[in-house]
Amino acid sequence: MEWRLHMRRRALGDPVSEGRRVWEWIQQVRPLHPSLDLWRPTADSPQEAEQAPPITQDYLLQEIHQAQVDWGRERFGVTPAFSGQIGQGNKLELSFNMPNPGDASITLMIGQALGASLDASEGLADTLMHTTATIFAPNIIGGLSRSDHPIKNLNRDKPYPFLYVPGWKMFFASDSPHYQRATQLATTTTPVANGAILTFGTPNTYPTILNQW
Repeated sequence: MEWRLHMRRRALGDPVSEGRRVWEWIQQVRPLHPSLDLWRPTADSPQEAEQAPPITQDYLLQEIHQAQVDWGRERFGVTPAFSGQIGQGNKLELSFNMPNPGDASITLMIGQALGASLDASEGLADTLMHTTATIFAPNIIGGLSRSDHPIKNLNRDKPYPFLYVPGWKMFFASDSPHYQRATQLATTTTPVANGAILTFGTPNTYPTILNQW
C-alpha cells in the first residue's frame, strides 16, 4: 500500500538553513528501513535516476537555493531527491513560505516497499512520525496517510476543521485550537516536541473516526 508522510512546521531560518534540518532528517530516517538508506537526485528518466550518485548536503542545499531563485517569490517548492528502488521508492517534496521566515513543509510520498512495512508494523509508523516531529519542531500539523482512501467531496461535505489531510497518525501542536478535539477522538496520544502524535483507530478505520469531527 502507498502512504504519504507530511509535516508543516514553523521555519527557524531561511530556506537553506531549513535545508540543513531536512538533511538531518534524512540521516535519522536512513536506518529505519532499507528503502530509506540510499537517496539520489530526482531525474528526467529512470535510467538517469538509476545512474545518479547519492545526494550530499551541499547538493540538497543548492537545489533549495536554485528553486528559490527560479520561482522568484516567497512561496516555492522543490522535489530534490528520492530513496529506494526505481518505481518502488519514496519521493521527497519540500515547500517553503518564507516572509519572515514563515513556515515550511516536508512530504514523503511513500512507495510500495516502505508502504508494505508500514502496513505490517505500527512501531515503524510511530518511529517515523516521532523522528519527523522531533527534528522539525516547532511543528504546526502533520500526518501519515494511506493513499487508497477516497478523497472527501468538499462540494458535498464540509472540509475537516483542521484544514489538512486526514491521517491514521497525526501531529497537532498543543496550542492548536483543534488539539482538544483531536485528543478526544484519538485512540492513543503520545506527547512529542511542541505537541503530540495522535493515533486514530487503524489504517482502515481512521477516516471514519475523523469524520466524527
